[in-house]
Amino acid sequence: MTSAKRPIFNLELDLLRTFVAVVDGNTFAAAAESVCRTQSAVSQQMQRLESLLGKELFARQGRNKTLTEAGTQLLNYARRILRLNDEACLSLMHEEIDGILKIGSPDDTANTILPELLARFSGAYPRLIMEIIVKRSPFLMSMLENNELDLAISTEEHVGYPKIVLRVSPSLWYCGKHFRFDLDEPLPLVVLDEPSTYRDMMINHLDQQGIRWRIAYIATTLSGARAAVRAGLGIMARSIELSGDDLRILGEKEGLPALPAIRYNLYFNSNSPGKAAQILFDSLKNEQNEVINHADITLQQE
Repeated sequence: MTSAKRPIFNLELDLLRTFVAVVDGNTFAAAAESVCRTQSAVSQQMQRLESLLGKELFARQGRNKTLTEAGTQLLNYARRILRLNDEACLSLMHEEIDGILKIGSPDDTANTILPELLARFSGAYPRLIMEIIVKRSPFLMSMLENNELDLAISTEEHVGYPKIVLRVSPSLWYCGKHFRFDLDEPLPLVVLDEPSTYRDMMINHLDQQGIRWRIAYIATTLSGARAAVRAGLGIMARSIELSGDDLRILGEKEGLPALPAIRYNLYFNSNSPGKAAQILFDSLKNEQNEVINHADITLQQE
């Protein structure tokens, strides 16, 4: 007697791309903006993916989405499938390119967005040399203006250069594992020296809520700020990319204000365009346009 086997089906790339966006954005709302769909469309896509697999992928935890064991297993495959698909498209659409590509990236994307981008580029163009400059977003935009970079990942909003949105990430409050604070006392803040988008974000939102604060520690690097938070010197706001086992997330239940999501934009130096940068930026933009067009068709059908 033979047991019935469930037939193999094809995983749709659109579903996998949205699934990864939900994981990276931590909410359906952030994923919806990232893949240019409505929040209800994202929810329907995830229900369809779970139905195809016959497994639950998400376990709800407050507003956030945490992965089940099956979801974690799928995530590894989804990233690999999408990376291979994107590499194949890049490689076949354009001729072999070489030379040096200078990419600027903020510190908090070094372990998240940047590796995915580098893997995609290097897989498609193995002869391309990539030079990575890690600095804060305002400094990266200055380097772009001075023609010192070909591409820059930045949270800054700048109208002078072509851009695409790589990711929309929730902003969270972080503290050390054993940190305790009393809202009756001024809230100790760990900040980066100016200019700092997150420094302004923290102060503005605390002021709006009437929460007293004080600067407890000023760091010149994100790693220094993280070390201060981990040591219990104060709290800090940052995107979900900073999350780790060494930090604890605070929120509205502790009396802290909700923070806006942050956009990670990829800017292209159109003033001094290099061949490699032009091809890679155009391919990403074309892919994003295809997603938008597909979303428009889906919305018309709903």
